[in-house]
Amino acid sequence: MATFQNNPDEWQRLDWSILQNGWTSLYWKQEILETDLTWFKSEHYSIADLDCQTWTGENEMHKQLKDKLIFPDYYGENWDALNDCLSDLEIKNAGQIVVFRHLDNLDTKQAHTLLDIFASNSRRQMLFGKRLIVLAQVDNPNYHIGQVGATPVMWNQAEWLSSNRQ
Repeated sequence: MATFQNNPDEWQRLDWSILQNGWTSLYWKQEILETDLTWFKSEHYSIADLDCQTWTGENEMHKQLKDKLIFPDYYGENWDALNDCLSDLEIKNAGQIVVFRHLDNLDTKQAHTLLDIFASNSRRQMLFGKRLIVLAQVDNPNYHIGQVGATPVMWNQAEWLSSNRQ
């Protein structure tokens, strides 16, 4: 199932405009974020809204991710477990929106890791016609974070192991 139809009407949609350039959109003004969230609600997206200001550390972050995204009890509350659970995330309705408010409360490395894991899983979900979109709100209008979701050039399955290329 295609995520979108090849139709000019679809190209005007908010989800299209975000996904055509990646899987994450950065926001500074709360009112713009709220306007976009209203659109996503009207289009029947599920929304998980997280406030990074309440995170006292990675443990609290993982607890809230588990709660908001309804991860299973065996969620290991670490980066690898987050990646695993997002790859199995059940996306209902039109898609899943994950909002990170005050993302700039996290140190840059932590924020980058978080967004990178979500970007990789958004790409994976699109293979199955599912939409996983991240909206990241920051309080600093000059905030910058490096690329997320970069994809490496991988060896084919038959030559994956170095020993198969000897």
